[in-house]
Amino acid sequence: MFFHTMKYTLLNLLRDKGQVFWCVAFPLLLGTMFHFAFGGLGSGESFSAIPVAVVMQEESSELRSMFDSLSKPGEDQFLEVTYASAADAKELLKAKEVYGIITADLPTVSDYRNAASAKDVSTYPLSLTLSAEMTSDPLYQSILSVLVDRFNIEYSAIAQAAMKDPTKLPALLDAVSTEVSYIRHESLGAGSVDESLTYFFNLIAMTCLYAAMIGNTLAISNQANLSDLGARRNVSPVPRLLAALGDLTGALIFEFSSLLIAIAYLTLVLKVDFGNHLGGVVLTCLCGCLAGLSLGFLVGCIGQFSKETKFGFLMAAIMICCFLSGLMIGNMRALVEDFCPLLNRINPAALISDALYSLVVYPSYTRFFTNIAGLLLLSALFCLGGLALVRRKKYASL
Repeated sequence: MFFHTMKYTLLNLLRDKGQVFWCVAFPLLLGTMFHFAFGGLGSGESFSAIPVAVVMQEESSELRSMFDSLSKPGEDQFLEVTYASAADAKELLKAKEVYGIITADLPTVSDYRNAASAKDVSTYPLSLTLSAEMTSDPLYQSILSVLVDRFNIEYSAIAQAAMKDPTKLPALLDAVSTEVSYIRHESLGAGSVDESLTYFFNLIAMTCLYAAMIGNTLAISNQANLSDLGARRNVSPVPRLLAALGDLTGALIFEFSSLLIAIAYLTLVLKVDFGNHLGGVVLTCLCGCLAGLSLGFLVGCIGQFSKETKFGFLMAAIMICCFLSGLMIGNMRALVEDFCPLLNRINPAALISDALYSLVVYPSYTRFFTNIAGLLLLSALFCLGGLALVRRKKYASL
């Protein structure tokens, strides 16, 4: 009888156009909208070489060599240097062809090596300055300021070492002349992360919670005072617990299959990168569907409210959970974590999205399995509570 109930529950859901739309078609439509609306959010985060104008008061081969190495073409290129006079550099800055002007007036390394005494070294001017009239983004201004400050600090260290202990000067010169890479490419996890991914994570979470609508319908179909089907089921010899488990299993298969279709569409058609842990994504979807289904089943079993009232309450709960997890505002989950972290521990939408996020970002599975354990715990509580309410319902007459 369990498999009989599961089979016909699954067939009924496949024939229900409303359930097919909300569980299959709607996530695909919303995912497509997210793709066109947010698909390029991460592209602005990639680093590009900073165009600067370098004004050299006196020609220095060492200094030019340093700037040439920083502007060497390639994926590690840090600067895009244009050598110009002071007047030409201001024109380039005014035309916004460069982000800043670096003015160099300093001794060369050979000057320090050939210095006869510490007194001779101290007479050398030391100046590498950045123009205050910069037209770039504040981030690039900060990067250029750090570059200039670091350069001045290193040359100041050379001058002080030459004055105090000239014997240490060759070792210090070798240390500061070692090639430094200012750009380092790293991946925090299995895949790339950009802001748009959080919306897709929350889209999957919302789709999982939409299973609550099915769970609510199944719970109502087992109550004689709310549906004719419930009246027939309550007079049948089939145990209500067995029938409810068959219903939930059939609904879980339907919802999980719908979600797999959505995942396939997002990854294969829209090219959304969920990382390399496909098994973890599938496990998250399964646990999320179970949590949403059991939540709807519990709400449908509570009280003697009408079907419409329970449905309205359930949809409000789902939308609040999705809002707090970041479906409408991308960083909402982080804000909730700062002010009330307990909400993120009991919010199934937040647990689902955070599980997917941890798969992409973190190299270990600790945070992922913590979220999965939270989903399973919530599912068990919702499901056991709903089954307990179903078994305790009695009717004076049918």
